[in-house]
Amino acid sequence: MKIFSKKEADDNDVEEDKRIESSEEEVEVNIKPRICCLDIVDDTITSLKNARFNVYSGTLGNKIKVPNTGRTKNHQVLLNYDFPPNLHEYDIIILDLENYKVDEYSAENHVRKNHTGKNALSLLSSYPETVFDPRPLCSQILGGHIKKIGNRPYILIVFTTSSYTVEYETILLSEYDTRRQGTEEHNIYSFSENAYLANSKYGTEMSACEIREDLRNLINAHIDETVYNQTFHHPHIWGDSKSKPNPDFVPLIKNASDDIVSYCMFINKSVSFYFPQIKRKAEFLNTFLLNIAPEITPDIFPFSSTFNWKNNKEYWLPKHETLLFEKKEIENEFKIRIDNKEVEISENLSKYSFLHSIITETGDDLVEALIEFLEWLGFENVLNCDKKYADSDILEEDIQIELYNGLLIVECKGIGGTSTDANCSQISKIKHRRCKERNKFDVYALYIVNHQRYLPPSTRQNPPFTDNQIQDAINDERGLLSTWQLFDLYFDIENAIIDKKQARENILEFGIVDFSPRDLVFIDEPKELFHNGEICIVNISDTNLTVGEEIYVQKNGKFSKNTIEDIQKDNVSTKTVSEGEIGLKFAQPIKKNSTLWKKIKNT
Repeated sequence: MKIFSKKEADDNDVEEDKRIESSEEEVEVNIKPRICCLDIVDDTITSLKNARFNVYSGTLGNKIKVPNTGRTKNHQVLLNYDFPPNLHEYDIIILDLENYKVDEYSAENHVRKNHTGKNALSLLSSYPETVFDPRPLCSQILGGHIKKIGNRPYILIVFTTSSYTVEYETILLSEYDTRRQGTEEHNIYSFSENAYLANSKYGTEMSACEIREDLRNLINAHIDETVYNQTFHHPHIWGDSKSKPNPDFVPLIKNASDDIVSYCMFINKSVSFYFPQIKRKAEFLNTFLLNIAPEITPDIFPFSSTFNWKNNKEYWLPKHETLLFEKKEIENEFKIRIDNKEVEISENLSKYSFLHSIITETGDDLVEALIEFLEWLGFENVLNCDKKYADSDILEEDIQIELYNGLLIVECKGIGGTSTDANCSQISKIKHRRCKERNKFDVYALYIVNHQRYLPPSTRQNPPFTDNQIQDAINDERGLLSTWQLFDLYFDIENAIIDKKQARENILEFGIVDFSPRDLVFIDEPKELFHNGEICIVNISDTNLTVGEEIYVQKNGKFSKNTIEDIQKDNVSTKTVSEGEIGLKFAQPIKKNSTLWKKIKNT
């Protein structure tokens, strides 16, 4: 926010103006009070910071536009609130309950990246809901944080909205399935047990009550541009054998119908202020926090004025202004670089979004993502069968791929649990139908499943097929594959563990498709590791190893490449070895319980 207008500046003064703005933005922040702002706009945050307040900018969360396009559609959602982890240590909480921001749903943002345990709770957004509102539930969570403040003095400032309640459905994610846990309701005012809600009303005609003069003058300065949307009732207490208005509740503003639309409430050492939607919040809050609140709760504003005048420009030391300007230039340059990198990150997320889609989506979205993956893998003539068999009443495959030696048909599913026998075998019926149509037995069948899709893939049951399902697939000459295998396959190909040609051939196998690299010979499982895994001891027999040779390291079913940098036998370095106990030094560390392999060179 600019402090001085630049409209009348000469062109020759532009650079000097930038220096003035730059240096004036650099202000020393008062440690106390700590202020947590939730859903307060950036201009107001900047204004508070320029007034030397110690401000954290967070949110109750934005609404989420969820693609629940049909009756069978539902999506896992996580809350997107942002509170400081030590909110209970803050002195002032400022909350604007009117937030109209809506984010597009992105599945990758609604899967826990780090989770401990075999069960997890999440939320489910189901048709007909198309906009998920996390704010009332986040309001309830905020209330829990506020309670932790205890009896310490604090100020709560709320810019109100119309009261409303949202129903939430929770789901329990486990290793084996996903279970619905029931529903619960929360109100946008759930953060407070003392909101004293009356009716939701909208209007602009208001007047300040008879309150302390400075606060009344501040309200009157803003009331013409203010809108109210919620009314409140005056709570009563019992005393002198009768009910009477609670004196700790102070109405601040009433509407033309004498409804309370703004109030403050004193509870122990804390005080809560509920204001309607004031347009110029930056100006209002600065005046309130600098001139009025310190007199109401002086313990929260321990400003120390000793020598603060040194921060005024007229007392700056030599070169101080120049150094501040140079610092700002560095920050601006860094910001440009960060912004450019953010653009690259966004473009990269878009380019490779199909990889996340294959491990999160179901239905048409899963089919489209798998088609993109299969085309990347090098398959040509990949056909979405929803279009080809749009008029068919019979269950058909999802994808067809014409091969040089036949036809590959693919059935794919995204499910919350694991596959039934019927799920796995459905593709066999379609295979027989296609063979009969073609009058030849050149049809390959593959079932691909995105199983337990609400769980992080590494915590899912892998492989997701029973022994009987695997044996039936071998007997029926069809393949089984999970989308998590395909996700891993992408990186194995990028890291040259296997190539696309081999992967395409493997996809035509029967039973569980295996993308392990071919033509490997077992070296050994290391007996000991040293130097954090860079050196290991192995026993070899009739296996030739050479310095500089590339080997394969297998850990938990996944392969990576490594390079031998040194070989020692009997504590003497050697270029090559084929027998005995030896020490190997690798370019990259390996982990315990890894196995070592080398590729057989075809002659």
